[in-house]
Amino acid sequence: MDKVSEVVGLLFAAAMVTAVGFEIGRRRRKLRELYDVLDSETKHIAVELEQMVESGTLKPFTGDSLA
Repeated sequence: MDKVSEVVGLLFAAAMVTAVGFEIGRRRRKLRELYDVLDSETKHIAVELEQMVESGTLKPFTGDSLA
């Protein structure tokens, strides 16, 4: 009977570790979809815009100009 309870416990622990792994993967994919708006093809545009702001060619949006 001891062997059966050990096997059941081991199977339960393995199922829990697998479930946690799937949940972490699901949440990571969801966050990537949410925050990774730019593709690798368009990321260079964002880099250029940041450089233009740093050099003073562009001014960052502050919301003050709306009033």
